[in-house]
Amino acid sequence: MATYTNDDDTAGVPQAPGAEHTELLSFLQYFETLFIIDDSSHMKRQWSDVSALIQAVAPVCLKYDENGIDLYFINHRPTFYFPGMSVRKSGYNHIGQVHSDTGKRDSTQGIFRDVKPGGKCRLGARLKKILTWYIEQLKLDPQRPPLNIIVITAGITDDDITGPLTDAARELDNMKAPLHQLGVMLFQLGDNEEARSKFEHADDEMWKKAGTRDIVDTVAWRGWPASFGSDDMVKAVLGAVSKKMDGAKSELVGKVPPERRETTI
Repeated sequence: MATYTNDDDTAGVPQAPGAEHTELLSFLQYFETLFIIDDSSHMKRQWSDVSALIQAVAPVCLKYDENGIDLYFINHRPTFYFPGMSVRKSGYNHIGQVHSDTGKRDSTQGIFRDVKPGGKCRLGARLKKILTWYIEQLKLDPQRPPLNIIVITAGITDDDITGPLTDAARELDNMKAPLHQLGVMLFQLGDNEEARSKFEHADDEMWKKAGTRDIVDTVAWRGWPASFGSDDMVKAVLGAVSKKMDGAKSELVGKVPPERRETTI
């Protein structure tokens, strides 16, 4: 797990990727990018860091993927969501995409104004629903774009996260899906050592014990005033799929980015 802790003059300001990252970031057009934000009570101290990080990352994603990003929270739901609706309705989709009818974009800043951290962190339950939904979609449409999930959390969870992750990895193995089909980046904010150890296990050991592909990567940022450079930004944006990027390049180069198709499931 990489950790960023410097206290230099640019500290606390996420740095935009430079021209040297253009080729790598261009592969974002082939992926769906979905953020899961921990809005539990454990995140109150880091909430301003979360908002700043998302507002820095979102334009990078949008530059290379006009479909925008998907933004989901562990506890918060949009006002139009009701229990029993599709998990796809439980978050904000295509943020930053230009609406054809109005010519306007939704903004992450506007969404964050309505979200106040509080309650428990049931990250495992949230992951399970989203991963189950995606696997079901992939079975119906094997050409569905690969999914890049970036979880931003303090890492202090109130349920198990290993089960949903290993179940998803096993399903992908059974389907013989490409290795870059799904990646989950566990991005820890803060300095909780127990959480850090748990995430390192998910990154380094979990897949070995389960006998599955590795779909998890981890990174830690202590938040302001720690530095967060352009290389770190690239790692955050590309998430765990960056592990498989070398193999993915040969499969994706020259292909037309897949069409994003919404479903009611």
